[in-house]
Amino acid sequence: MNDQVKIIEAIAFASERHKSQIRKGAGKVPYINHPVKVAQLLSQYGEDDPDLIISAFLHDVIEDTTKNEKEIKEISGLILDKFGEDVLLTVLEVSDNKSLPVEERKHLQIIHTPKLSDKAKKLKIADKICNILDIKNDPPENWPVKRKLAYLDWSKQVVNGAKGLNKKLDKYFDQVYNEVYSLLKIGT
Repeated sequence: MNDQVKIIEAIAFASERHKSQIRKGAGKVPYINHPVKVAQLLSQYGEDDPDLIISAFLHDVIEDTTKNEKEIKEISGLILDKFGEDVLLTVLEVSDNKSLPVEERKHLQIIHTPKLSDKAKKLKIADKICNILDIKNDPPENWPVKRKLAYLDWSKQVVNGAKGLNKKLDKYFDQVYNEVYSLLKIGT
């Protein structure tokens, strides 16, 4: 299977897995828009490795569409068979263990991000950029400004452990962070 076909297959796979999900914002945007935006952002900032782009489309499949260890193994096996070990490992690197409490997962992201592969670090930055843009453009319902600011600060801590591989992407993260932080501070 050539790279273009694998990318289309990844979009289809992610679309199927996320088909009944919506983002947390008031706009009730279909969830699949998020991984598409992450992949698009990586492409816009010069990342052309097909495995990274495929990983971007699939980055939330294990974390957000599986309910238990059995499903995680099943979906991991499908990703391995369809897209290869490199993609599976990248997706696993950026997937939180949902059996852990939220605060622990957030803390582990800060600790583990500097140890991630280069692909996973780039993916982590693009994901955080898209999430911060969502806080600006279609914020999660019922999130007060304090919670939004806390998310931004946490994201910055995570991304600080991933920087240094794509200077333009790093710079864009800082730009988005500063813009949204300033907008939120004005609103407080």
